[in-house]
Amino acid sequence: MSHSDRFLQSLGFSTGALERGDYTSAVSWMVLHHIRAVELSALRFEELEPLVMGLDELPLDQFDYVSFHAPSSFAREQETRVIDLLKPVQRRGWNIIVHPDVIYTPRLWSCLGEQLLIENMDRRKAIGRTAGELKLIFKSLPNARLCLDVAHARQLDTTLFVLWDILRSFVGRVAEIHISELDSRCRHQPMSRGAVTDYQQMIGRGLRMAPVIVESMLYGERRSERMNEIYLAQEALEEDDAQSRV
Repeated sequence: MSHSDRFLQSLGFSTGALERGDYTSAVSWMVLHHIRAVELSALRFEELEPLVMGLDELPLDQFDYVSFHAPSSFAREQETRVIDLLKPVQRRGWNIIVHPDVIYTPRLWSCLGEQLLIENMDRRKAIGRTAGELKLIFKSLPNARLCLDVAHARQLDTTLFVLWDILRSFVGRVAEIHISELDSRCRHQPMSRGAVTDYQQMIGRGLRMAPVIVESMLYGERRSERMNEIYLAQEALEEDDAQSRV
C-alpha cells in the first residue's frame, strides 16, 4: 500500500512548496512518493510561459488531481497575456487558482468559467480576505469557485471567525483547499500542533472531498519533513466532532 492509499481525498503539494522554480524536480519527487494531487505553481509572471510550454514533458497522468496556480503579481497591461497563456491549461480541464488582486478586468477572466478558483487572501492584501470581500468578487464572476486557504483565514483572525464565516458562506463553492501555517512575515511554514487542532475544529464533512494542496515551504533542509506534513494535513482535515462548528 502506498502512503496516499490511506488518504480520504486527493492530497498533495504545490510544486513551489517543494522546489523554488524547479517544477520538474518537484513533480518527479511526488511521483516517486505516490502523491496523488499536484498544483503546478507559476507564482512569478516569468515562470508562466515556460511552465505552460513544458506541460507535455511532465508525467502528470500519475496524478488523480492537477491544478494550476497563476502568477500572483503582474501589471495590468500583462493581464491579457496571462489569460491567453492560461487557456491551454483550461483546455486540459484543470482548475486555475488566481489571487483576486490581479483580476483587473473581471469580464476577461469569465472565459475560465468554473475552472477559475479565487483564493482568499492574507492580511497583506486589500481585497478577498473575508466572506464579505469575496462576495463582491463572486458577484463579478458568478461561475468562479473558491480555493480556500485556511492559513490565510487563520492568520487574519485567530478566533477562527473569518474562516468559519467563509466556510458558512461558500461551502458549496470550495473546489480546492490550501493548507499550511503562516509566520509573522506571511510565509507558508510547516504546521504546528495548534494549527492542526484549529483546522480540525473548523473544516467539516462538507469539504471532505475537496482536493487538498500543502503549501508549507519544504525545500532545502526541510525536505525530510515532507511526508510528515502530508500526514499532518490529513489529520487536520479529519473533523473533530466534539468541537466542529460547521
